[in-house]
Amino acid sequence: MPEPKLPNIEPGISLCCQVDPDVSDDFLTFLNQIGVHHAYAWFKPEQYNYEFLSRFRDRLNGRGVALYNAGAVHLAKSRKIILGLDGRDEDVQAFSEALTMLAKVGVHTTTFTWEPDGVWASDWEYPTRGGALTRRCDISVLEGRELLPEKRYTQIPINNAEFNLTGFTQGRFYTRDELWRNYEYFVKRVLPVAEERGVRLALHPNDPPVESVGGVPCLIRNFDDFRRAFSVVESDFLGMEFCCGCWLETPETFGDVYRAIEEFARRKKIFLVHYRNVDAALPCFVETFIDEGYGDMPALMRAFLDSGYSGTLVMDHSPAMAGPAGRYGEAGFAYGYIRAVLQDALRAASDGGRDRP
Repeated sequence: MPEPKLPNIEPGISLCCQVDPDVSDDFLTFLNQIGVHHAYAWFKPEQYNYEFLSRFRDRLNGRGVALYNAGAVHLAKSRKIILGLDGRDEDVQAFSEALTMLAKVGVHTTTFTWEPDGVWASDWEYPTRGGALTRRCDISVLEGRELLPEKRYTQIPINNAEFNLTGFTQGRFYTRDELWRNYEYFVKRVLPVAEERGVRLALHPNDPPVESVGGVPCLIRNFDDFRRAFSVVESDFLGMEFCCGCWLETPETFGDVYRAIEEFARRKKIFLVHYRNVDAALPCFVETFIDEGYGDMPALMRAFLDSGYSGTLVMDHSPAMAGPAGRYGEAGFAYGYIRAVLQDALRAASDGGRDRP
């Protein structure tokens, strides 16, 4: 059997933006104009097929933007796969078939997470600077206190009333051992397909990376969890989506972010970077604009650059701007800042100034 062939990733850090499957041509032109030449998208089940994705790819290419990675929540965060429920094998098969489809489209990276409820929040429209709306996460909500049944707390809908009553989102308490067994079951079946098709699997940490929520342990919540996840099957096609925000949300749990960047980049395990800031660590944090918050974003950029990381870096979870600014304002502001930070880091590197904090 021939050796798996890794995708040809251009050297250095490239900027990438999440776009909707129905993104306008004008917004794609705008991305090209501000120097963002890569994009990724999440697709609905009915869109996640070769015909739709190939048309989408061609439309992006026509505006100077490349489709770098793609995924679908119903597979990337499948409750059946994560919890080992009836129908798991059908979802594993569908995930494997999607890898074949992505390879045919020319997409070499896809994301998955071990979050059956998706991302959690206590408020998805919390006012931050200037009234911009953003995500807030208060540990009291994750623990089932102060819950309002009419509000949405998870990315994937749950029964809020049941959660408030029982503390469970999936009917019972699950153990970490169960989830690790389910993870092993999954990666041992899909990685051979990923290697054969040349599509990399990027594992995102749990967000927020607490011990457990809703009776389900947060499987990937620290440095050693990633190490264990990568040791289940040694493969160059299994890596991580390095989320700066998750590290900043629980720095004492996750460990030294600079050491993590250095180790995982050296091992070529960082496939994607989510570049995000928050105002504080848990028990309560608010996702801020990229130029505020407590994370040292220039230092993190220098760390990725000095580590030799090659791949995309994404504006992640930026607050929603008002009125006509909308996505244009959010992207223009954030990527202007990110480009300036990246250019400053590149100048410092060329001058030999590689001191890390």
